[in-house]
Amino acid sequence: MPLGGVVTAVVTGASGFVGRHLVRALTTSGVDVHAVVRASSTRPAPAVPETRIHRLDEPSAEIAEVIEKVQPDVVFHLATHFAARHQPSEIIAMMESNVVFGTTLAQACAAQRARLVHTTSAWQHYQGADYEPVSLYAASKQALVDVIEYFRIVEGLDAREVCLFDTYGPDDDRGKLVSALLTSARNGTSMQMSSGLQLIDLVHIDDVVAALRLAAEVPSFGQRMVVRTGQPIMVRQLAATVAEVSGRPLGVEWGARPDRGREMTADWVIAAENHGWTPQIALVDGLAQLWQDA
Repeated sequence: MPLGGVVTAVVTGASGFVGRHLVRALTTSGVDVHAVVRASSTRPAPAVPETRIHRLDEPSAEIAEVIEKVQPDVVFHLATHFAARHQPSEIIAMMESNVVFGTTLAQACAAQRARLVHTTSAWQHYQGADYEPVSLYAASKQALVDVIEYFRIVEGLDAREVCLFDTYGPDDDRGKLVSALLTSARNGTSMQMSSGLQLIDLVHIDDVVAALRLAAEVPSFGQRMVVRTGQPIMVRQLAATVAEVSGRPLGVEWGARPDRGREMTADWVIAAENHGWTPQIALVDGLAQLWQDA
């Protein structure tokens, strides 16, 4: 059987960066994939012919029916409402997406005995703390962790937490730093940046997908997996590496913007059990491939 006995999988957040890559990888390996996307999403659904798309108008109200009908072996919960610094007008949508939807999904998975692999964020662990949120987004992610723990203890839900640091790779439409630096190098445009003294731990999307698949496969899980290289680099060094692989100078104005605060300035070590997973793609190789393929 494909994927360690997993025949059918549901992926929420399937139109996002990680979701699209995961759907493609699962389908290629022979898994029957059901992709869940918001009907109102402006992002296209995964362009994989074999994938079945479920467009939900009201995800929290409709997801239980999807899980009951599909009867998946595993659910990958990637859907999220992200905001580095939230606005008051975002609070309801953030809690609906990050807490309410996840809660109804966990209830449905427990009822159908589906394994739940859910992603969390390093932003829940400022300076490596067991829990100290960097933002309201991080706090909302932790709220769902606590809810899922209830379903695990009381209702026997097989839940596996995969904590993500920073991710990058091809087909990234999120406007993240790596994409911005590569675009700057390609177009010869300047960038206004903060101090650049922050640290960033970047994991290639292929390694992220491998971690998610492993989380779904292992017979017993235990503690969270933490998807990171363990070798964070300074943002200034990242810019220098992009300049190196592209062979073009970067016009970066360091200090033109204020630092956000509560960012990574020292390595954050988070307790984890990674079941043998280690990243395979070195940052310089991943960046070089992105540059060549552009």
